[in-house]
Amino acid sequence: MMHIAICDDERISLEQLTAEVEEWAKTEQEVCRTENYTAADVFLFAWEEKKDIDVLLLDIEMPGMDGIALARKLRRMGERISIIFVTGNPDFALEGYELEAVSYIVKPLKREKLWAALNRAKEQLRRRPAILAPLSAGEVEKVYVSDICCLESDGHDSVIWKRDGTKIVCKAGLMQLEQELTERECRDAFFKPHRSYDINLGYVERIGKKEIRMENKMLVPVARGKWEALNQAYMRYFRKQSF
Repeated sequence: MMHIAICDDERISLEQLTAEVEEWAKTEQEVCRTENYTAADVFLFAWEEKKDIDVLLLDIEMPGMDGIALARKLRRMGERISIIFVTGNPDFALEGYELEAVSYIVKPLKREKLWAALNRAKEQLRRRPAILAPLSAGEVEKVYVSDICCLESDGHDSVIWKRDGTKIVCKAGLMQLEQELTERECRDAFFKPHRSYDINLGYVERIGKKEIRMENKMLVPVARGKWEALNQAYMRYFRKQSF
């Protein structure tokens, strides 16, 4: 299911965009949920509470924080959410694309342009790296790597802790999941501070000498002798994200 947020301070634009997204989803047979926001700071507060938005349709000229400032803040935080700017001002197009926007659409809204942008965002979402988590009774669940906060060993099994605090009990061992991350070229984003844990460096909130606090409020132990390597890996990761 795609989760799409629309952020625009004009009620008429919100209603029009919501109707267009729902019509697009119906035509494409895509299961879709929408949320509306009338201010950038309100969206940002909701996003920081629960980072579960796949696509953001974003106006630029709004009271308070504008759309460009919001997009820039999300990118500085390392967020890969797909952004589609929908605005009445064409003057920020270059900045929009520098922020890796899927599209920059100038109002008045044209259906074909919006639908084309939504299709690109959908394809972008489907290309996101994911691992397959084997569950009990032979079931399998696809888990996007960007949703993984931490992997925890649980005997012969493991637990995938997601960024929203939920967990998936997985019948694969920790080493098997780590191998999948390597195959998807995502290993550099993770670090193993303890033999029973592997953390996503992008979701580290605080590093202490004995434990790490993750964004989902998990406390992960740091094994003796791992603290210095952890700090080095953390700095390398964020230097890489800044380029």
